[in-house]
Amino acid sequence: MGVLIFFDINGTIIKRDERTDIPYKKALNLLLNVENSMDGVDTSARSDKDVFTEVLNKHGHSFSDQKWEAFVELYKEQLELFKDTDVWRENVDAVSIINKLSSTNHKLSLITGEFSMGAKYKLQKIGVWDHFPVGGFGEDGFKRFDIAEVALKRVKNLYNDTFDEIYIIGDTLLDIKTARHLGAKIISITTGSNTREELLTEKPDYIIDRFEEIEHLFV
Repeated sequence: MGVLIFFDINGTIIKRDERTDIPYKKALNLLLNVENSMDGVDTSARSDKDVFTEVLNKHGHSFSDQKWEAFVELYKEQLELFKDTDVWRENVDAVSIINKLSSTNHKLSLITGEFSMGAKYKLQKIGVWDHFPVGGFGEDGFKRFDIAEVALKRVKNLYNDTFDEIYIIGDTLLDIKTARHLGAKIISITTGSNTREELLTEKPDYIIDRFEEIEHLFV
C-alpha cells in the first residue's frame, strides 16, 4: 500500500517570488481601482479569501458576496491573460519528483489556499496538474486547517483508504502545524516564505533544499 503525500503549491511546487501573485494582484487593483492593492500583505499559506478580506480592510472596504463574486470574475480573466507567460515557474526539481511519485502506488493530493481555478492554471503551466486528482483549495475553507481537513476527507473517500502514512510537503511554518493537526509527517522545503532556521524551530521530520533529497523515502 502506498502512502498519501500532500503538496503545497506556492513556494513548494511553484517558485515563489514577486511574479507569482501578479494575476491576483492585478484583479484586486482593477476591483479597487488602485495600483498597489497588496503592498504589505503577506499571502503565505493563506486562503485567497482570507487575503482578499485583508486587502479590502486595508483599503477601507468591507467584505460582501457581491465584491467577492466580482473579484473572482476579474481573477479568472487575469489567469487566462497570464497563462502563457512566465509568472508561474517550477520550483527547484518539483516536476521531476512529482512525475516519479506518479509512477508509484503512492497517492498525491494538494493542500493549498489557492482557489482551485488558480491552482489548475499554475500546475497546468508546468505540466503536473493531472497528477493531482483531488485536493483542498481556497474555496474549501477560510483557514489552513479547515482546508486540510476537507482535503483529507476527499482523498479518503476517493480511494476508500485511511492511509497508514501521510506526508505534507510545504515551505511554511503553517505547513508544519497543519501536518501536526492531521497527524502527518512533515517535509519542509527551504525555498519559500520561511528560512531554514525558522522552519527548524518547529522541528520538521525532514528539511530539504531540493526534492531529490527525499526520493529515497518514496521511490
